Amino acid sequence: MRKISYFCSLIMEGANNNIENLKRLICEAVGCQATTPSDFYRIVAFVENRTGEAVGLSTVKRLWQYKGLGSTPRQGTLDVLARSLGYRNYADFDTHYAEGGDSSNIVLGKGINVSDLTQGSRIILRWNPGREMEAEYLGNHTFRIVRCEGSKLGVDDTFQASVFALGHSAMLANVIHGETSFPLYEIGQMGGLTMVNLVKE
Repeated sequence: MRKISYFCSLIMEGANNNIENLKRLICEAVGCQATTPSDFYRIVAFVENRTGEAVGLSTVKRLWQYKGLGSTPRQGTLDVLARSLGYRNYADFDTHYAEGGDSSNIVLGKGINVSDLTQGSRIILRWNPGREMEAEYLGNHTFRIVRCEGSKLGVDDTFQASVFALGHSAMLANVIHGETSFPLYEIGQMGGLTMVNLVKE
């Protein structure tokens, strides 16, 4: 019986670790720490924009154990969260990690992980219909737009982001546009980003 209990505990520990991986990767994609109420609104918006499926704000807070909240996550919730990262369901995500998956591959094909950039790096993004942006990385997940065509955003606007993936829309957080600010601004809604390039110096 002790051996059975031991192996069960190992299985549960692995499952919990993968749930933590899922939460961590979602935070990286959203560009938040999941420590403030606005962070959870951003997570909910991110999941809904990526999947077209709604997940409850209170459900997300419980999963992240915000302010002592907590509960065992439902399978359906884990499936939706996994789909927001490009997996078919949570079992697919779980298998990825069981096979030694690397989080650097998580975002779905060609892309740029902002954690890999150095201050002063520039990126070029394109999306439909006919939009193009060049932005300079300022550090701390923050960018300043140096060129923008066809978009409501403009030169010297700033925003925060964690990842840009070809074929997927990108969520820009804390956008400062002149005297106006937006907590979230999505680009690439029509078919995702069509170009994600790092400008070579």
